[in-house]
Amino acid sequence: MNEQKYRATLSGESGRSGWCIIFRHPLRKNPDETPVRVRRGLGTRDRAEAQGLVDQMNQILADSTFWSPQAKSKAEALFHQKIVGAFYDDLLPESRDPWALRERVIPMPGRDQGYARGRMVGTTGSGKTTVGRQCMGTDPKTERFPSTSTAKTTICDIEVIFGPAPFQAVVTFFSEDYVRLHIEECVLAAAAASVFEKAERDSCAAKLLEHSEQRFRLGYIIGNLSAGNGDELSDEVESDEEGGESAEVSAEEREAMARRVDGFVQRVEEMGAEVAKRLEGELGVNLRRTDGDDESAFQELFEVKLRQSEDFHWLVDEILEVVRERFESLDAAGFQMERDWPLLWRFESGDRAEFIRTVNRFSSNYAPNFGRLLTPLVQGMRVKGPFKPAWYEGDDLKLVLEDGEGFGHTAESSSSISTTITDRFRDVDAIVLVDNAEQPMQAAPQALLRTLASSGQERKLIVAFTHMDEVKGDNLPNIKARKLHVQRSLDNAISKVGEVLKGSAENALRRATAERTFFLSRVDEPIKETNRLTLAELRRLLTAIQDSIKPLPPAHVKPVYDVTNLILGIPMAVGEFREPWRARLGFPSQAKIKAVHWARIKALARRFAALGEIEYSDLMPVADMIGALRERLSVVLGSPLCWEPEEAPEEMKRQVINEILDQVAGKLVELGKTRLFHDRTNDWSKAYYAHSGTGSTRDRARDIDSIYDTAAPTPTDKADKNANEFVAKIRAIVKEAVEAAGGRFQG
Repeated sequence: MNEQKYRATLSGESGRSGWCIIFRHPLRKNPDETPVRVRRGLGTRDRAEAQGLVDQMNQILADSTFWSPQAKSKAEALFHQKIVGAFYDDLLPESRDPWALRERVIPMPGRDQGYARGRMVGTTGSGKTTVGRQCMGTDPKTERFPSTSTAKTTICDIEVIFGPAPFQAVVTFFSEDYVRLHIEECVLAAAAASVFEKAERDSCAAKLLEHSEQRFRLGYIIGNLSAGNGDELSDEVESDEEGGESAEVSAEEREAMARRVDGFVQRVEEMGAEVAKRLEGELGVNLRRTDGDDESAFQELFEVKLRQSEDFHWLVDEILEVVRERFESLDAAGFQMERDWPLLWRFESGDRAEFIRTVNRFSSNYAPNFGRLLTPLVQGMRVKGPFKPAWYEGDDLKLVLEDGEGFGHTAESSSSISTTITDRFRDVDAIVLVDNAEQPMQAAPQALLRTLASSGQERKLIVAFTHMDEVKGDNLPNIKARKLHVQRSLDNAISKVGEVLKGSAENALRRATAERTFFLSRVDEPIKETNRLTLAELRRLLTAIQDSIKPLPPAHVKPVYDVTNLILGIPMAVGEFREPWRARLGFPSQAKIKAVHWARIKALARRFAALGEIEYSDLMPVADMIGALRERLSVVLGSPLCWEPEEAPEEMKRQVINEILDQVAGKLVELGKTRLFHDRTNDWSKAYYAHSGTGSTRDRARDIDSIYDTAAPTPTDKADKNANEFVAKIRAIVKEAVEAAGGRFQG
């Protein structure tokens, strides 16, 4: 008798989390055609009961008549629902919208209810969350919500609704697949550091406990290597003053966590050494004598072999189980679950202190609580309650403040703004750019100005400069001189936008910021009456956000365009997208950009292929493609052939242009995601899974370049069906937007 090909096994122990089942799924395949490995909790601590459930799964795995979605009803009549769910879940693709989940629990009020929505944006460390916290009225020392630091702190969407009591919160979480993928990458990074960098235990632990993107910090959830270096991996910069956030982790718990983390790191080191030794034998090479391309090829094969190891998956399972345990400290009644993983958690309280203490577990970066925090698992958080700063002099605020991840500092990382940020711009009334006055208007804020002007959103712009107290110099004797100094930086940045976008964009930005630029000092501290300038500016800032919902007067003017200008602009946009990416991929290019390390390109391909994401760190091809098209089209649309009537005011003309740009920008997002991601999923899978070893870096780069070539072909005078279709789609998008605004094309 042939041995059964697919078998389920029992995993875990009869402890806090109960037993689990592990099996390879006969229908669900990885892109490399290997069966997907499934691990599911059985919801019991009784070994005999758990083994009975495993036996049921083995009946399904032994009988191929159960191997179809249509057989689910038959299985439900014969087997336990846990086993049916473990086998049939995910056979059909499902999608979930975290925004919609939060909206269902706490609806977002809008203009109809008199509410204004402001979105805080800015570079990491600029103070955007701190300014938002001042507007909320939460104390920066005793409440610490939302958390801040000089490093990347806000990694999820936070939406604050100013409303009546009681306080309410809903938290949505990243999927289990997302969390598992990041744990896997942390384990791989730690193993690679041990083998290829000969890293010490502390350095390996740092790789394990903090993902390279600085979004997923495993140490927040499971604790640090030792109690003595607990602050080493923390972003916490605020002093632990009396009355501040309380420590919930005892010294004994911290030591127990440290021992467990040390055990994880030791197993990583042992696995890495074993896999490297086995690979040396298979390839007949000595790792110490490899360098350059040979070492890169060896490392890539090392990662492949490590992922194929059952010990690797067992370790990831154990770490994920520790992560899962952290949810047990919360009221189970607040959870909405999906297949043993939380979709959301909701909470309500009339006690402000209790509410802040509870929600801080989802947003805090407070080092003494490492090992208890859920911050890295949170995709989004919406809170509602009677928030209002003590210095606000008006009635109750009808306001929504949104915050999210900051954008990068360097010129290369700021060439585009992440789609996770820009996707929300159309839905808000005010976009508050918070910038550090010590080094104002660097590359990232300039990229934001271009994004807003090219998408017709610049009228929403509000600029707030922080750290005005740190602006010093012999030529700056008083606050007036310091404000003029910072203002000149904004003026210069706007001028640079005008050089790129031409037309009316520069003047529109100047009008938008003329009365809506604010200067703030010491906003990381409780505001005192002696902070007269900052108090006055914060009050004006809130008024500016509230006034952003005032309707614009109707614009009785129509633009006329020449379709030839539109068509000529498309090849330029494609080149502005493709050339930098050819440089990043290591191909000859006119762009003066360095090639990206092979491991980061591979990580990008993995995001597309395995997780359904379209960005990795500062590698954002979809945002780059959308941005290049949007900016080039805005040049064309910002300079029509003529206006009807020609003598209409400039403000009215720009208002119509903004209507067109807004519609075009929205459609370009759909076009970019469709052509570069949804239509290319198989190509991304090939780029990630099909290559390893010597030459894989070049092969993967060619695959990705081919994806870009297909998604954004360069129109030429030669017949090309794909390029013609690409141009036709863009032309249809623009034509529809122009006609909706009352304009027209000639020719």
